[in-house]
Amino acid sequence: MSQTISLDQEFRNDQTRRLQLLGQKDSLGKPLVDSNYSFMVQPIQMQKGTYPLKFTKSFLGKKNPFIQLALLPVQINQQWVSSIPFQELDGPMLASSGYQVMASAGVFTKIGPLTIQLQPQWVSAANKDFANTTGTPNFQKMYWGNSSVRLNAGPASLGISSENITWGPSVFNPFMMSAHAPGFIHATFNSRRPLKTPIGNFEWQIIGAFLDPMDPAYQNLAEVSSATAPGRRYYNGASIVYSPKWIKGLSIGVVRVVQEPERVLQLNNQYFPLFNNVSRAADANYDIEQDRDQYGDFFMRYLMQPAHAEFYVEWGRNDAYYNLRDAIQRLDHSRAYTLGFRKLFKLSANQKKYWQIISEYTRMQQPPSWPLLSAGSWYVHSRAIQGYTNEGQIMGATLGLGGNGKIVRISKIDGLKIYSLQLNTVTHDGVFFESALAYSNPSVSKWVDYGFRFMADMPYKGFILSGTLGMKRSFNYQYTQPSNATGLGLSNPNDLDSFIFKLGITF
Repeated sequence: MSQTISLDQEFRNDQTRRLQLLGQKDSLGKPLVDSNYSFMVQPIQMQKGTYPLKFTKSFLGKKNPFIQLALLPVQINQQWVSSIPFQELDGPMLASSGYQVMASAGVFTKIGPLTIQLQPQWVSAANKDFANTTGTPNFQKMYWGNSSVRLNAGPASLGISSENITWGPSVFNPFMMSAHAPGFIHATFNSRRPLKTPIGNFEWQIIGAFLDPMDPAYQNLAEVSSATAPGRRYYNGASIVYSPKWIKGLSIGVVRVVQEPERVLQLNNQYFPLFNNVSRAADANYDIEQDRDQYGDFFMRYLMQPAHAEFYVEWGRNDAYYNLRDAIQRLDHSRAYTLGFRKLFKLSANQKKYWQIISEYTRMQQPPSWPLLSAGSWYVHSRAIQGYTNEGQIMGATLGLGGNGKIVRISKIDGLKIYSLQLNTVTHDGVFFESALAYSNPSVSKWVDYGFRFMADMPYKGFILSGTLGMKRSFNYQYTQPSNATGLGLSNPNDLDSFIFKLGITF
């Protein structure tokens, strides 16, 4: 035990969360997945009784649990994109055009309280030219991937990790931490399982790390224009989740993060800036505060296990308030929010066959009051260079700098066999449209992507085969509609189609 369910194995993470909603129990009547887990601090560290299926090959530990050695799953994820890249929760893989592959394998060992997980990832991307971008070279890189070294004691874990992290309840577009960008090496102190107290359960994680810019050779793939600026940034973030004893199924949480150029850290040696300058007025050195980029996030998940359903909300802010009065008066300033739900419909008495519907609505565009006080794009603020990115990719949602998105997925599930249909729309950078384009030419349309995809997961002996066939149409791609365009712009040379084909093999 103590192996993490890596975020690059979506089918395992999603299955674990579904099993919690179903409330399935083993032959002894114990829950397969503990209902106390909030699923708002991930990756989940597997504990006894929290996961029903074995995904490792063990060599030690049956007779002597003090020492364990296991092989981790072998993965090969491939994709081919015809033209315009797709933004995905795919870790080190790039939002590029053409063929791309990510391969991963690893080992896990446990010696008493010490665990070592080595699970590197190798990525190769062809980076074919698309739309108005040319000249990006082929990409190849080896990452540490989902590796870690930890000391574990009771509900707590302290160590060094390079794993992807997700904070909050959102499935498709977490605001602050997700598997969208490559994982980065970080020091971490986190919970392994819920800490039970007389008032309820607590889960947490606090990390410190350095974030890297993107190689300038690949600047056409950067999601933020300044993502190739030189120099590292220091990142300090924390998430804490509380599940009150008196309201079964409810979990609430908060995230706060601060990032700053490495030179600022060298000046002040403050390795925990998230505990300082919560408001701008609290920082005596205004110039240093201006070089910091702060984000806050509040979220809630309500598990309705008898109904096999969940509802969740996430609300974030990308601009630190000046003082308490400022925070109260301008609650909508720089805000973003997500509303999501999931419902399972049983088809069989053994709960192996059922339908699932899951939907999310995310709005990151600034509110209508932005002309009075603009906060800019959600993932680029203040003078913090490179935006909220690691190696050029945004570390949170897949909607770009300030997009809005709607997604609905319907699935038919039979154990590990899953067939899904997904529909989604993304409105890109609505503030740019309203502030720069709509006033100058009311006939100009927004840049909106409409997409659908078919997905399937198929178990075969020791393998899991995962496939995706998807398509999107980008209306007015990159806001390049001619200035003399008329009408709604439903058919013009800048309406482009793109296809994606994915094939994943896990052994």
